Amino acid sequence: MDFQAFTLIQDGLAEELQKQGFHGPEPLEFEKGTAVSYATEEVAYCLRYDNSAQRFELCSALISPSGEVGDWRSLSLWLFDEKEGDRRDAESILNDFLDVVRGPKRVAVVQQKRKRGKDDERNVDPMFFINRLAGLFPELKNDLNEERILYGQVRYVTFVKQKVSPLCEELAAKNPDSDLCKKLCALLDDMYKNGDLNVRSIVTCSLLNTMSDGAFASLQDRLGEELQKDIKHTRKLKDKKIKPEKPKKEKKKVQARLGG
Repeated sequence: MDFQAFTLIQDGLAEELQKQGFHGPEPLEFEKGTAVSYATEEVAYCLRYDNSAQRFELCSALISPSGEVGDWRSLSLWLFDEKEGDRRDAESILNDFLDVVRGPKRVAVVQQKRKRGKDDERNVDPMFFINRLAGLFPELKNDLNEERILYGQVRYVTFVKQKVSPLCEELAAKNPDSDLCKKLCALLDDMYKNGDLNVRSIVTCSLLNTMSDGAFASLQDRLGEELQKDIKHTRKLKDKKIKPEKPKKEKKKVQARLGG
């Protein structure tokens, strides 16, 4: 690699991951070639080049509370011939790896900084909302890390339905008068007021509409005025399958024959 393809990719990843709070690159033992790692307290990425297989690989792993790195999972794999590969090939690999570690709006997610002026409206995105939920339910943090490792991003709707909604359901059913429940309602109200259309939809359809009637009733009166008003309409769509409108058939035009 005359122009040091590994260094190019390593440094490009470092520039991006440092924005997200990762430390590194740090040399990593890899008997088949060269490897470095980037890590936070909870998750790590690994870049490695296999000399014999002539390929770059990006992997990720969870880090336990005790600091032990779990099994590496491959996220992306690219062949690269040291003799024939050029800078353009290396840059293509780097761009793919960057897409993996970024995910949609990934930088904004990690920084969690949203500056809003008086003229800005509804600019909170789904990841910001989910991070706020993780502040209320710390058990979600491990689920978030696994989601990022498996999919390279967080599947907002699926994550809320599968991981968040059951926690809210249990809280509303068992401890509706708790401080945590009050904080949840305040968060939902705030996110609905300031969230973009995706956030508003997730709050109503993916979270509140997946809760049982009893649990929902425990929260309803604590929700903000705007959310209470709108949820009355969206709640009616709960468990209903909405069929797409059938296209109207065009009337056949009958052409009159002109007599000779």
